[in-house]
Amino acid sequence: MECLVCRDLVQGEGLEFWGVTICQRCEGRLMGLTAGQPEYDLYVGALRSMWEQRLRAFRDRRLKDGDQL
Repeated sequence: MECLVCRDLVQGEGLEFWGVTICQRCEGRLMGLTAGQPEYDLYVGALRSMWEQRLRAFRDRRLKDGDQL
């Protein structure tokens, strides 16, 4: 599976939810980020994209409970 943020292939464990994965490296960076850092917008954009996809799917009612994107 590919990382939601860096798009690299996830090696080993990562943070998984709603059918997406964030690799350990990006998860570590995310936990230490503050709003003023240059990478902040990249992470916000990746998470926003995931939420927008989830919202569109919900609005279209294509997903049922337990379905993944």
